[in-house]
Amino acid sequence: MGLCVDSGEFIDTDKDTHFTGAIAQNAVEEENIGMPANWATLQIQKAIISNITIESDQNLDWEVQFFSNDTQSDTDADVDSAITSFRFSASDGKQVGDAGLWRYDANPAHKEFEYEDRDRTSEWHIALANRSVTAKAAGATGEVVVRFRAVPIV
Repeated sequence: MGLCVDSGEFIDTDKDTHFTGAIAQNAVEEENIGMPANWATLQIQKAIISNITIESDQNLDWEVQFFSNDTQSDTDADVDSAITSFRFSASDGKQVGDAGLWRYDANPAHKEFEYEDRDRTSEWHIALANRSVTAKAAGATGEVVVRFRAVPIV
């Protein structure tokens, strides 16, 4: 493993552009989220990931999956680029206020892991799976943000 160059950054998906569609039970929505601009400039493609959190309008069973390239999940095992995944059950969700967002936090319940963007696109390749019987709603009633801490490795 290389050298971690700083204390890292918190990466947030954008509720208005990422994971905006409806997601049926056991279906996924895949996103490619740009790394910080200074990382791309320095050609940093590896990081240590920790502190994974989900905030959502709906209290559902979630799974966050990390992949190493744009092909993400593929039925061909030679092409699939899975790194790891994290499950959050609806019972893990804590509501913010009486009618606010549901927050799910895997820290410190999981181990940090090394992420590598193998296609060198300076992106986080992430999929959000809905493991609930209830479908994730599309648009404003189904907003989701995935947040994690990333420390670059050079």
